[in-house]
Amino acid sequence: MVTGLLGAVLRARREGRLGAALRARAAVALAAARYTVHDPAARRVRLDAPSYVQPSDDPAERRIVERIFAAFRRMKADQRSAPAVYLPAPQWQRQLDEAYEPFGRALARDDIAPFHFFLANFGAWERYTGVESTTLIREAARSRARRLQVTNETFLQALELWRWLRGPDADVRRLSYPRFGNQAGAHIDGTFVGPGSFFNDVYGSLLAGLVSDRERPVVADLGAGYGKLAYFILRDLRRWTFIDLDLPETLCLAAYYLMKAWPDRAAVLYGEAGDSEPSAHDLVFLPAYAIDRIPDRAVDLFVNKNSLGEMTADAARVFVGHIARTTRWFFHLNHDVLRNRYSDGSSGLLGREYPVPADRFRLLMRYPDLGHLARGGRIDTGNDIFMYLYERR
Repeated sequence: MVTGLLGAVLRARREGRLGAALRARAAVALAAARYTVHDPAARRVRLDAPSYVQPSDDPAERRIVERIFAAFRRMKADQRSAPAVYLPAPQWQRQLDEAYEPFGRALARDDIAPFHFFLANFGAWERYTGVESTTLIREAARSRARRLQVTNETFLQALELWRWLRGPDADVRRLSYPRFGNQAGAHIDGTFVGPGSFFNDVYGSLLAGLVSDRERPVVADLGAGYGKLAYFILRDLRRWTFIDLDLPETLCLAAYYLMKAWPDRAAVLYGEAGDSEPSAHDLVFLPAYAIDRIPDRAVDLFVNKNSLGEMTADAARVFVGHIARTTRWFFHLNHDVLRNRYSDGSSGLLGREYPVPADRFRLLMRYPDLGHLARGGRIDTGNDIFMYLYERR
């Protein structure tokens, strides 16, 4: 097996990403040269890549973690008998096994300590977890060239674009969010923000507006990560039910984050009493293979950000079928130009290929993702990520 730089180059070429990877490396070098002469972010943006912290010994936190650990054990046990189509692609499973190694150790030893430590620090984890750009912040904190690029382009230029979209008087504090899980990011003019804050705020507000006329909207997310977009959607709604469907590992992060963000909301985890009646609770955390528990037309808004494009084609078709069965609105943001290709020779679907039934849904919009379109102070017409919004007819 070829490893190291050559292996990375060959893998990027095989997956059709070599040109993009080379452009990214060149962009870092050019940014370093440009911002060495003039660094607009110098006095405004400060990176924050925190060290690991010890978990809290607060009894309330301990109860949350014990509930999540019990649910994780049940999810992993039941996952062994779940249909193969609901399981992660092989390379994604390898990523989970490596990044979430403390979870596997906790199960093997029946020891909640490494599980709790990971939950308390996932937002600053040194290994990529697939849910946040922690490695980007850590790399930038160690490398002056990368720091110059990230503080100016990932944060300051994104702030300027966000203010152009939201209005010149938009308050930067709207970009902040709770730091449960020891979140890495940056402080802009003294306010903590994360790499994804800007467009999570934009999309969160737009999506909340779709369902704001409902007394108690039901919002579901397939692959919500640790719940960041969910936080930006739900914070402006008074009452709601949020259903998170995900892989067991990442679902634990979302349960920890959102249960701590809204400690007074009624939450139910997989295997707990009432988990078969999702709409009866505020926060619901189910493994993706339990998506058939959601009744027909029970969801007002179904969201998918990135994960359908990371699945096998068969899995994407199955999940889109369930989404079409259950929801009024469907918003997704996924690959639409370069499809994922997997080690077994199979490939994923592009966003425009998802089998959303045209007789039941009409496409309201298809636009490039703003966060990927405008990067580095320029329009990137090589952007691969597009957003779609469908409404039930």
